Amino acid sequence: MNRRLPIVCVLLCCYSFVMAQDNNSSTKTKVSGKAQDAVSNKPIEFASVVLLHRKDSSVAYGQYTETNGSFNFAAVAPGDYVLRITFLGYNKLEKGLHVNKGQPALAVGALKLQTGGKQLDAVEIKAEKPAFSMQIDRQVFDAGSIVTAEGGTGADILKNIPSVDVDIDDNVSLRGKSVTIYVDGKPSPFGDAKTALAMIPAATVDRIEVINNPSAKYEAQGGGGIINIILKKDKAIGYNVMVNGGLATRKQYNGSVNASLRMKKFNFFGNYYGHYGEQSGSGYSNRQNKIPDSTNTFFFTQANRSKNSDGGHGGRLGLDFYMDDHNTFTLSEGINYNNGYSQDDYLLNYLDAAQQSIRTGNRNNNSHYYNTNNNTAFNFRHTTNKENEELTAYVSYSNNKGENNSDYHTLYAKPGSGPEADPDQQTNLGLTHNQFWNLQSDYTTPVGDKGKLEAGVKTTFRNNNNDYDARLFNWDTQQFEKSNDLSNAFKYNENIYAGYANFSGALGNLGYQVGARVEQSQLKGYSFTRDTSVNNHYLNLFPSVFLKYNLPRNQDQSLVFNYSTRVDRPVFDQLLPYVNNSDPQNLRVGNPNLKPSITHKFEMNYSRYFPISRDFLNTGVYYSQANGDIDRISTLDSLTGVTTTMPANLATDQDWGANFTYQLHFYRWWDLTSNFNLEYSRLTGKGNFSNISNEYLSYGVQMNTNFRLPGNLSIQVQGHYRSPRVTPQGTFKAYNGADLGIRKELLKNKALAISVNISDLLNTQQYSSHYETDAFIQDYERKRTTRFLRINLRYRFGKMDPNLFNKKKKATEDPLEEDQMQPQQQGKQQPQQQGKEGEHRL
Repeated sequence: MNRRLPIVCVLLCCYSFVMAQDNNSSTKTKVSGKAQDAVSNKPIEFASVVLLHRKDSSVAYGQYTETNGSFNFAAVAPGDYVLRITFLGYNKLEKGLHVNKGQPALAVGALKLQTGGKQLDAVEIKAEKPAFSMQIDRQVFDAGSIVTAEGGTGADILKNIPSVDVDIDDNVSLRGKSVTIYVDGKPSPFGDAKTALAMIPAATVDRIEVINNPSAKYEAQGGGGIINIILKKDKAIGYNVMVNGGLATRKQYNGSVNASLRMKKFNFFGNYYGHYGEQSGSGYSNRQNKIPDSTNTFFFTQANRSKNSDGGHGGRLGLDFYMDDHNTFTLSEGINYNNGYSQDDYLLNYLDAAQQSIRTGNRNNNSHYYNTNNNTAFNFRHTTNKENEELTAYVSYSNNKGENNSDYHTLYAKPGSGPEADPDQQTNLGLTHNQFWNLQSDYTTPVGDKGKLEAGVKTTFRNNNNDYDARLFNWDTQQFEKSNDLSNAFKYNENIYAGYANFSGALGNLGYQVGARVEQSQLKGYSFTRDTSVNNHYLNLFPSVFLKYNLPRNQDQSLVFNYSTRVDRPVFDQLLPYVNNSDPQNLRVGNPNLKPSITHKFEMNYSRYFPISRDFLNTGVYYSQANGDIDRISTLDSLTGVTTTMPANLATDQDWGANFTYQLHFYRWWDLTSNFNLEYSRLTGKGNFSNISNEYLSYGVQMNTNFRLPGNLSIQVQGHYRSPRVTPQGTFKAYNGADLGIRKELLKNKALAISVNISDLLNTQQYSSHYETDAFIQDYERKRTTRFLRINLRYRFGKMDPNLFNKKKKATEDPLEEDQMQPQQQGKQQPQQQGKEGEHRL
């Protein structure tokens, strides 16, 4: 370990590397083959392929696969070898080979890369799914390795991902920017990111893909990039079931069932989940008014306590139909139901210049909500006899309905005179109905020997209807009367039409991909209550460039450069003009005049894999510039002493950053993954906000260590720290936390797993902010229940057997035959239908 640490430091500073020498041979035996994904049969480009001398495992020959997944060693000397294929995000594959003297050619065929241990040609390979890997355009994290998230939701998994921030309300950002959540490569059908993550049990997630700079193939929404959540799904013939259940302190319960059944041309899959939880929290704010209001208030303090409950259940059923070797149809239907209750109590205190109380108030807010969501999706995949050519089509429809009922009651009092008469009372009813259509089609075909063309079209329709009815109690008439100032009936439609094209190829050791995406967006909204409208049309071009250079004579190093353009379009709740007065001293309003913010992003990364130690290094630098950056700004009404916060296109946001990730294996049973992110940001205000300029240097550190002990016992400790981050009007203060997870796997094939984890082990997660303007100075602290002791049980059972449903079955057949077949044999018997170990493979 001490020997490797100086290497790490040198690599971080100057990206130095060590070149390995090629081995030459005078023989002319040609060894060729192809690397493919075991599930989709898609080629794996830029995978590392080496031939090792069997006797001492030394490297004899090495190269990278072409864009069509093929490899070709033109001159291999006679002898015994081990063919090894590795690619970040896949398990290592090894196959024994014997090259005879005078043999002109040896074709090994298509080799399937997948997870889990295999026994190939008497060469026993015991491998495990990597917890972290780096691909040409994304970082991949194995969800199964995150012990501290077991029993939680998708949000609990993301809290363990470097550069991803999940705030106290489960809002997600990537390097401080907005992010788009995908599920299985498609935009989430559940609406916003927060809702989507709450509906995904952690037990159903296979891996997380973080795409900081998405290519033109992906929709351009989200200045921070895309987080793609890949769910578990098995397509191997047979059946499997995973049952998961857990409970935590403070009345937290969860459970889920995930199952699949494959019968020849049909694959049935489905899941069901349920959860319930209660939380409590508290907050405190202290504001100093530089300009006193009409009541001579110089200081204002507010303390609040909250309690809420949240529950829901839902599921999904689906069917894959493999009509023939070239056509696959998938149909699925999902339904989700959620409801909850919250209670907030505020203590308001208004003080004069001598900090003597001049007025107090007690505010009680109670609300109930429920919503239902159903989603229907259809997918079609067509391949041809032309290798690596395919056409896909996808259609999905989501329908979400919700209702929120709330009541506000505020009683004011003055010192020495008792409560004031006629307290403020308000009752609210909010109805929402949101519909989302997503239609897209993609076509991929090889071009020449090394090229590949991708093209596609996509259309999305979002229709949002909201009716918020706010009524104030009139003490004269003893009735609730509608408030036109607080009510709002709003309709919002967003239609986006897009098309893209990508071309990729290779020039020697340089792989490249260039592309462009065109999006025509139409944003229309109308407030019936305010008689105001939003009608915006935008036509944007989003180019992208990806370059990957495989360093000569060293298979374990690469340089990646990419550039892309992203957009942050304001969402409907940011455009809503109505006033949210749930906190009477801190109002929130929308801004119908918001415009999209365009972000240009550059990134360069260096990756290095150390085969002997199995360590992995990824380090890089990045730059982004967001023009018309959308952020929130607060203003103080000097008469009422009330602050109003609204979103606006405030400034140009420039970010320079460096990221360093190193996975260090102390021993085979102990590893440590560390991530360090350093960022310098500069905000430059424009127009009416020219006085808002700020710059700062921030950093974040995340450490994750795993202990794999005898008896299938795993221990994981995760810690993180984020330095203060400046906002346009102040600072988000530093926050930190640590989580502990313990997992014990039992029974044959580790079918039963028992885990115990503690979130926020030291109870330090607290969100604080400081704002300072020409009119006021305010400090705000907020704390919610973040420390939980959670116990979770997971049980898996099933049978993967290609002959399970055959009418005539030999009694001597091995039910685990599929797991012991050669990759070539698997490919012949079950084309395009392979299961993926490590998901539900038992």
